[in-house]
Parts: sequence; C-alpha cells; structure tokens
Amino acid sequence: AFINAIIEGNNRDSINTIKLTNILPAVCGRVCPQEEQCQKTCVVGKSNKDVAKAVQIGKLERFAADWEMEQGEAEVPVIKASTGKRVAVVGSGPAGLTVAADTRREGHDVTIFEALHKPGGVLIYGIPEFRLPKRIVMREVKNLQKMGVTLRTNYVGGKLSTIDELFDEGFDAVFVATGAGLPLFMHIPG
Repeated sequence: AFINAIIEGNNRDSINTIKLTNILPAVCGRVCPQEEQCQKTCVVGKSNKDVAKAVQIGKLERFAADWEMEQGEAEVPVIKASTGKRVAVVGSGPAGLTVAADTRREGHDVTIFEALHKPGGVLIYGIPEFRLPKRIVMREVKNLQKMGVTLRTNYVGGKLSTIDELFDEGFDAVFVATGAGLPLFMHIPG
C-alpha cells in the first residue's frame, strides 16, 4: 500500500501507511537488512531470477521518511482515548521506542527509562554516524515525545528502581528492553 501511494504521488499517504506498523521508518530505511528480510524473497526478483531487480523496499521506505522530514514536522499518529493504564519501558533502543509508540497509540501513558544520557540505545551508541545520522534518531525520539511519551534519561533500571518498585510506583506493565548491554571480552590474546 505504501509503494502504491508513492507511485500515485501521494507521499503523505505513503508515510502514514508505513507508520501504521513501523514508527521508525527513517531508521529502518537506512539500517535494516532489507536485502535479506524483504528483497531476497521478493517475487519480482525471483521472477526475473535476479535479486538485484527485487523491489527496493528499504530505499522506498527511506524515500518516504526523508520526504516527511523535508516537509517539517511529522504528523502525530492517532492515539486512542486514555485507558488510564501506565506502562514503563526500560531502555530506549529500537525495541523500547517501538513498544513505547505502540502502547501509546493504544491510549496508555508511557514512560521510557534510559540508563544513558541520550535515548536511542544501539541507534545512537552502536551504529556509526555515516550509516545512521544521530539527528534522525533524535527526530524519531522527538516524535514520540509529541505523542505524549515521557522520557527519563540517566535512569539505571535495577539501581534506581527494580521492576517490582516500578509496579509499586503505579505502573501497570513494564517492558524490559535493555538491549545487549556492555560487550563481553573473551580475553584471547592476538
């Protein structure tokens, strides 16, 4: 549907269609392995017996997201009426940001707790700038905040609050999205 919208010249419908199932299209259009996940199984590529002729879904997703950035402010997705429920998301990497967006759209109040001083997890601290500019990640985080998601940085889960303590603070659900964490060195010489 989003590709048809691009073909028809309706870029606003295209980006809004993508955002129904993916709140981070500017990120995914740059760093997701579409060659393996989408294009390898694309029937267009298979019918031509040439994976290079597969629909370039990542590039189209990136086009739609970049088009939206050129327009200025992103449209805030539709958010259902408040449920009165509170959700804590521990970690602000791709999983945490996605869960925060999806649960906020369902009408729940969402607070993201991030241990580091910048949100984004691996998107900020693991992917190099030339592959994923930090301004794009921060724009996506800003869009979440426009949706009403609260962000608390410098908050080390387990040290400042345990999961049980988050429940005691009135959260109805806790999603733990702490990522891979620190590297584990094998200490093998050479």
